[in-house]
Amino acid sequence: MKGADGMTAKEYLSELQFMKTRIGQLQEQKQMFLEMATSITAPVNPVKVQTTPKVDRMADAVAKMADIEKHIDEEVAAYYEHECQVMQQIQALHKVKYVQMLFKVYVQNKSIYVAAKEIDISYTYAIEIHKKALAEFEKVHADMLNERKAG
Repeated sequence: MKGADGMTAKEYLSELQFMKTRIGQLQEQKQMFLEMATSITAPVNPVKVQTTPKVDRMADAVAKMADIEKHIDEEVAAYYEHECQVMQQIQALHKVKYVQMLFKVYVQNKSIYVAAKEIDISYTYAIEIHKKALAEFEKVHADMLNERKAG
């Protein structure tokens, strides 16, 4: 369910997981450069003035790690800002079960099955609540969802 050119609630809410994944991948990349930098040994001969390719590779790895660390910091800040916005938007819904379900599934990244257990409802009912909650989210935030897709 969505407007003419709008983003669905599920697409919008799933952005949090996409952002988490991107941050995780950047952290893995940073770790790779850290391992690369620490596995490269400096030359033992102190007489050489010109740098060796190994030292250059180590400096490159350290520089790339610093760039990635800055990018991670920016991504984490954007993630937390978006997470706060999503939480407020979810809390704008009018039924407690809708708020609980969307929060558990999209903010806490739990499966509908786990969310059902935690909310103490059947899995079948949880699926129904999830669908209704997404529809309610789309209704309440239709303008924002339409702008997100267009922009």
